[in-house]
Amino acid sequence: MATRSRIAMKLRSGKYVSAYHHYDGYPAGLGYNLVKNYDDDNKALEAINLGDASYWKEEVYPQTESHSFSSPEEGVNVYYGRDRGEENVGFVMHDTLEQLLEDYNMAGEEYLYVRENGKWGMHSRYGKDEFIADAEDDIILARAGMIQMYRKENALG
Repeated sequence: MATRSRIAMKLRSGKYVSAYHHYDGYPAGLGYNLVKNYDDDNKALEAINLGDASYWKEEVYPQTESHSFSSPEEGVNVYYGRDRGEENVGFVMHDTLEQLLEDYNMAGEEYLYVRENGKWGMHSRYGKDEFIADAEDDIILARAGMIQMYRKENALG
C-alpha cells in the first residue's frame, strides 16, 4: 500500500507546477527527503518537471544508462515516463494555490508539498484542513518522532 502525495512549486509567473508521487508520501518520509535533499529551487523544479514518480530519492538523474523502474540506481528518483516508459504522466499546471489545493487529490493523494519562497509548505488530508506555508519544522519533528518510535519498538523487541 502507498502513501500518495503531490509535489508542487510556485513559478515566477505565480502559477504552480505539480507532479504525483506514489510511495512514502508522509511527512517523515517524502517530506523529510524534500527538506533534506531538495532545498535548491532549480533541483526541485527539474524533479517536478519530469512528471509523476514512483518515488523520489536523493538524486534526480542517474549516472548510468541501466537505471530503470525494474533496475533502479541507488539513491535516484524513479519516474513513470522516463523509467517506466508510460505516457501522459507529465507535470500539471495550476493557476493559483487555491486551485492546487482543490485539485491535488487527483490520484488519491494524502499529502501536498509546495516549494515557495525557499521553503517547503504542506497540506494534509488528516487533521486540520489548512495549508502550512512553512512546514519544515513540522516535517523535521515528524521524522524525529518516527525515529523515536522505531527505537522504542526495537528496544522492546
